[in-house]
Amino acid sequence: MAAPLRIDEGRTRFAREQVEQLAKQTGHVIAVAQKVYDAEYDKLRDDANVTDVVAVLALRRTREKLLAQQKNRRASAANATYELFSA
Repeated sequence: MAAPLRIDEGRTRFAREQVEQLAKQTGHVIAVAQKVYDAEYDKLRDDANVTDVVAVLALRRTREKLLAQQKNRRASAANATYELFSA
């Protein structure tokens, strides 16, 4: 079975812009954000009946994952700073 088209060119451009914005907001490299988005999109697409919604859901999940990674980095940095100054 041939893989269905993701989204038309206008929506692809919109998704790419949104992924770039998410990358900037969360302090991640665009390539990392795009990789997370692509993985989330593919997972959702496999089970989707209405493919228009898949891009929106994939962006939401990408945002959640990138923000969680950002939060974990901040927590790790705070712990490292605490350990550095508590010695």
